[in-house]
Amino acid sequence: MDDRIKDHLKHLNKYYLLLLESRKIPYTEFADSLLYQGSTERFLQLAIESCINIGNRLISLFQFMKPVTTPETYADIFKELGRLGVVDHDFKQRLIKMARFRNRLVHLYWDIDQESIYGFLQDNLNDFKLFQEAVVEFLRKNKLSPED
Repeated sequence: MDDRIKDHLKHLNKYYLLLLESRKIPYTEFADSLLYQGSTERFLQLAIESCINIGNRLISLFQFMKPVTTPETYADIFKELGRLGVVDHDFKQRLIKMARFRNRLVHLYWDIDQESIYGFLQDNLNDFKLFQEAVVEFLRKNKLSPED
């Protein structure tokens, strides 16, 4: 497997595990703690950016096999991954929303409410695992990764 992708997958897994711990915190405790909110926001941002970096690297590797469209935005990375068959349409749509959520975390951080963060933890956290699995499967199918 490509070393950069492998490194980003390791980082993504680390952030996923940290976010799993945050998900266990009861909402009332989470809502009362700026420390929980801030660390969760940061780990969400880092996990999403890991997905973006993995997607970008996949596109750059795949360009030697077939023509690809150069993404102009983070959401475009996931659109291209959908076109290449890394993810299906429904998952692609969730990943696009994730990229937009990342932009809110980074650029509109003062306008993020704890319900959104906590809701993401409860409802969307498994998407990180699904993304990892989709990437590994795509690499294997397309001979971009040595067989295990």
